[in-house]
Amino acid sequence: NNNNNNNNNNNDIYKPMAKSRRQTIMSTSSEQTQKVTNKTSSKVPGQVYCEDDDDDDNNSVDTMKWALRTSFISVAKSLSPPEGNVTIVYTDVQGSTLLWESCPSAMKKAQDIHDTIMRQCYSNHKGYEISTEGDSFNVAFQHPVDALAFALQAQIKLYKADWPQEILNHPDGKEEPYLKFKGLRVRFGINHGPTTNQIHRITGRMIYAGEGVKIAKAMEGLCHGGQILCTIETWKAVGGLAERYLGRPQVMDCGEHVLFDANRTRYSRRIMQIVPNELAFDFFEARGQAEDGTVKDASLVRGRLFPPLPSKKQLSTCFLNAPYMNGRVVICFVHTVGLGDEDGSENRIHNLLKLAKNVRKLLLRSDPPGYECQEDNGCWMLAFGSVDKAVLFGVQLMESIREGGAKEHLLGDVDCQNMYKIGIVSGPFTSMGPHKTSGLADYFGPIVNRAARVASSCEPGQLCIGIPLANGARIAPPNFGPSIQVRLLGIRQLKGVSVDVAVYGCGKCI
Repeated sequence: NNNNNNNNNNNDIYKPMAKSRRQTIMSTSSEQTQKVTNKTSSKVPGQVYCEDDDDDDNNSVDTMKWALRTSFISVAKSLSPPEGNVTIVYTDVQGSTLLWESCPSAMKKAQDIHDTIMRQCYSNHKGYEISTEGDSFNVAFQHPVDALAFALQAQIKLYKADWPQEILNHPDGKEEPYLKFKGLRVRFGINHGPTTNQIHRITGRMIYAGEGVKIAKAMEGLCHGGQILCTIETWKAVGGLAERYLGRPQVMDCGEHVLFDANRTRYSRRIMQIVPNELAFDFFEARGQAEDGTVKDASLVRGRLFPPLPSKKQLSTCFLNAPYMNGRVVICFVHTVGLGDEDGSENRIHNLLKLAKNVRKLLLRSDPPGYECQEDNGCWMLAFGSVDKAVLFGVQLMESIREGGAKEHLLGDVDCQNMYKIGIVSGPFTSMGPHKTSGLADYFGPIVNRAARVASSCEPGQLCIGIPLANGARIAPPNFGPSIQVRLLGIRQLKGVSVDVAVYGCGKCI
């Protein structure tokens, strides 16, 4: 009798509600609202509102029925295992141990919601469930675009799910509207690569092994709750499919990090953060200066922000290292002009790789490090927090090729004395944020064109700093200390620049 009473109570708790409007899986605009219009006055705690692929109104789905429904689980379990180059996904719930300790009854309902969403989403994208351990899932996909689609869809559904109030009262599940967190915060570590596989003798499921599996697990270990991380190789394998199939997610470069697997084997990988468009923090709206010169108010922008990754060592700069304070930046363009080889020649390819390594080494030596925004065939766009750091970098770069060891690694007929043309401009920027493909910091505003024009106006072997002269003003020449000599090269009208620019040549004092 007690069992019958319990079952009846459960049926009341998980009673399906009236129809609700379809929730969009992937938004194509960061300004799209996450509100869902329901025809009921309230929601029942512990219930998931699932969406189908059509545009009709859909009945909400009872969490417990989905979690225990034989037909649903059988569909998830019947998907064919991928082979060869496989994308491995590991997930875990942040703070689940404390949640189980604090509110076990609510956590049981929350895990039913979580498991339902995870199985529904990976089934939608041809995922193969390898195993589960507590609230952790290990899933395999044949193609990384399916794995990322699963993770992105799951994050949105988890955010929009109707969590028990006890979960929302806990620090690891509370609603934070400005950061767009609500309910269980799930970590996703994703890696694509070659694997080996075999059938597990007890479960009968395909299991995978190899470096790719270990890296995926290590990636999940670096995640914060609500975050999706993948290796840059995984992101590159997606290629041009991202915008078409993933709803234009926000991509952010997290830099290269040292990773360790369970056996303390050391790896290094460049890591990318992927955020669903409708949950992403719009850096372009939050950083920079408005036309009237006022600094943008970042507190008005909502979206997910995460701290730096807690790795043992970061080997390169990441988006979070890009300068932006007070809406100002120093942009530096470096044009390689001294190689003399035809594009595509073996010597040029070799030399460009050596020059790139040297540029990045010197950027990291700066304190704080200089930031590489982009590179194209020996042309770099760099960002610094101060003019003196940018000038010092430029002088050191010139000297490393003229007198340092870097020139010894170059092949063929190269002009080490006149290898670069370097242009530097400091000033406000209009906006900045992660590039939609590379995830690197992308700056917008007149300062970018001005720095590029200053670099183009240089003679080979010159390092120039440009100072815009508003309304014909005159200024004193900059002073970078006794080791750097500065001389005025002229007041120039540069192409596409609306004001005169004072161009100064800078170099090492002899």
